Amino acid sequence: MKYKMTDEKWDTVMAFLNKVLENPNKYPDKGLLLSLSDEEMTQIFTKKRLELVRLIQSKKPKNATGLSEITGRQLSAVMRDLELLEKLHVIELEKNGKNIVPRVTKELLILPLVKLKPKRLAEIKATA
Repeated sequence: MKYKMTDEKWDTVMAFLNKVLENPNKYPDKGLLLSLSDEEMTQIFTKKRLELVRLIQSKKPKNATGLSEITGRQLSAVMRDLELLEKLHVIELEKNGKNIVPRVTKELLILPLVKLKPKRLAEIKATA
């Protein structure tokens, strides 16, 4: 599958960057930068885990049991995935009595695909 930057993808990136420019103090908490090996990346961000993040954001389940029902997966498997995503700070699991309520805490995930040399911000030039 060949990756293609579509207008929709670019609009999403630009919308996020515009939010950052409007309120820069708020958005360091909305983005997550991870440096993972290829093996870690494919083991952590599986289709099922990405589906959980999207369902939490769109359906806003009342608890992990509700999320399990939406996905048709065992609660124990869903909890394992949620706990891993929480360790990476992608989601937050809020305990509310006996309920565990998942919440998405990040809007943007940045995964460098190649090793980058550290640069100062002034040295980085955007290219189209």
